[in-house]
Amino acid sequence: MLRKRQIAIFVLMGLLWMGGFSTLAQAQELSLEDFISDEPDEENLASPQDNSTDSMPEVPETRLSIRTKGFENSPHESLDVDIRPQDPTQKTDEELAEQIRQEAYNAALTGLFPLNSDHIRSLLHEYTETQRAVEEPLNGYPTPRVNVETVSLDPGVPPLSVKTAVGHITTINMLDITGAPWPIQDISWAGDFEVVEPEEGGNILRITPMAIAAYGNMSIRLLTLKTPVVVRLTTHTDEVQYRVDARIPEYGPFAQTPLIDSGIERVAGNKTIISVLDGVVPANASPLTVSGVDGRTTAYKYNNTTYVRTPLTLLSPGWEQSVSSADGMNVYVLNNTPVLLLSDKGRFVRANLKPSKGLTDE
Repeated sequence: MLRKRQIAIFVLMGLLWMGGFSTLAQAQELSLEDFISDEPDEENLASPQDNSTDSMPEVPETRLSIRTKGFENSPHESLDVDIRPQDPTQKTDEELAEQIRQEAYNAALTGLFPLNSDHIRSLLHEYTETQRAVEEPLNGYPTPRVNVETVSLDPGVPPLSVKTAVGHITTINMLDITGAPWPIQDISWAGDFEVVEPEEGGNILRITPMAIAAYGNMSIRLLTLKTPVVVRLTTHTDEVQYRVDARIPEYGPFAQTPLIDSGIERVAGNKTIISVLDGVVPANASPLTVSGVDGRTTAYKYNNTTYVRTPLTLLSPGWEQSVSSADGMNVYVLNNTPVLLLSDKGRFVRANLKPSKGLTDE
């Protein structure tokens, strides 16, 4: 009888190692008598011919309890064994090694390049927007201006004021009453400005403010002129003068002798003629139709006076006032006349002035 029990135990352990026991048991515990009984229990054991999965469902985990009471040298009454089915998804050693290598590669790639291309583009976009917010002016970019200013040398008259802006260069062009360059002998300035002095015999200087609220002034000594020209420097955020043609109401060393000396104005402050020279016509001025010359010559009627803006030299009739800019543009103020006699580089031309259509004489 003892030998029969030993054989049953060996058979049972063999079934456990072969993984076949999961198809034999449905209960959580089986006793040794269930395996050595002469008549097997039909409720606990399935028929050897029955391979139906309905009668023998798979048990994910089973605990086998073997009673060892009565065996020699057995300190316990029973022996419990947990039976687990083999995992069909378990990987081989080669597959596990490849998975480890792939995970190590991904970790190294993430460590070296933690951001992907989309993250990098988004980061650069945010950086650009931040830099733009820091560097752009709070009130926007200032409006650029190009002006012709007549500088007064009389005592008690406010000095010429030049508007500058951070990040912009302001150019001052020194001219005489005829529009000819007036060389600068030397300059000095005060304030947080960077000033580029002209070359010897030059008449152009460049000014750049180095602070958003910089202010100061400048003293310019012109060749052969006894009175220094004083300029007030200010910094603005809404408007900046890109170029200022500073017109001195005197004849400079390179002045062109006018045909009619009495027609040149030597007094500063005529805003209308300076405005026309800048190309800004008074709002209530009436344009005149000019024929016989090209489109560079324009004429306007304002307060019963004719203003002619032209790069040509007016020969006839005589004019009351005249100003010139550095680029050779002239403005003549004269009485109303239908015909002008002009000189285009020594060639005489005739211009006819007529009121524009829809306009009548005042």
